Amino acid sequence: MADADGTKMSELTFEQVTVRFGTGSRALTAVDSVDLTVPSGQVVGLVGESGSGKSTLARAAVGLTELAGGRILLDGVPLRHSSRGPRPLQLVFQDPYSSLDPRMTIGNSIAEAVPRSADYSRAGEVARLLELVDLDPEGASAYPAALSGGQRQRVALARALAGRPEVILADEITSALDVSVQGTVLNLVRDLQRHLHLSMLFISHNLAVVRYVSDYIAVMYLGRIVEFGPAAELLGDPQHPYTRELLAAAPRRGALALDAEELDPALRAVADAEPADPHHPPPGCRFHPRCPIGPLVRPDRELCQTVDPTPDAGRHRHHTACHYAAAALQAVDLVQ
Repeated sequence: MADADGTKMSELTFEQVTVRFGTGSRALTAVDSVDLTVPSGQVVGLVGESGSGKSTLARAAVGLTELAGGRILLDGVPLRHSSRGPRPLQLVFQDPYSSLDPRMTIGNSIAEAVPRSADYSRAGEVARLLELVDLDPEGASAYPAALSGGQRQRVALARALAGRPEVILADEITSALDVSVQGTVLNLVRDLQRHLHLSMLFISHNLAVVRYVSDYIAVMYLGRIVEFGPAAELLGDPQHPYTRELLAAAPRRGALALDAEELDPALRAVADAEPADPHHPPPGCRFHPRCPIGPLVRPDRELCQTVDPTPDAGRHRHHTACHYAAAALQAVDLVQ
């Protein structure tokens, strides 16, 4: 399905995708049996702390990282990556300066990404794309070093759009920018998605950023998706305790929650717990050593230490990988 200006909308699907690095005792499973769908014309925000596997999943989608298992499909067809021909997926990287050749003008960088088979003027297409990302086409002869960080990220977006991809993957594209610039880039991303009806996987560690642009949100922890659902519903009523912790980590966190942690030794123990070693993830639920409703607080919930909740995630609201998802809200209410 194509939009009026030529952008094709497609559904991106990850089926049991696994990515491993290294061998032996120090092998790392960065992405572990992930199922995730980016619906056609929608934005899925992928959120999680550093090391959760978000960027690895995106790199696997565009062929920069080899799969150890599973498959990635575009409109139901397995992706085949080739150095020749059109590339239906485009990845926009975190650092716009390192993703652009400093020896090439921004106009040439964008023109280089225009398909050779295009039946339209490259110069005209460069001008159109620069206007699309709110940059003056007269500046096409400038070099990346002459631009601000926000302007370089706009060029990176224009370059990604040059190939008229079916899906855009944006990996932490605002985290390297000044706070004052982040808002304008997020506005641009939202406007582009609405105008072009893009399918997009938007990756960030910041839930406030994700909530601004996403239709759906997926929460990732130690290589696995632990919660997935419509953005407004998931943020309004998160079911997984890890999602709740990400929300609680925002600056608006209330003093009552902090006071409760100080008074309750069990909750304080949870707050002080170290993240698991990704080379040797814990059995059962991977979040249980840090979970405020798990065995660290409730010794009777030893189920979390032995049984993986992922297979039964579909039984819970928001597709939540937690044995006691329904108890998460009650626990937070008690703390507050």
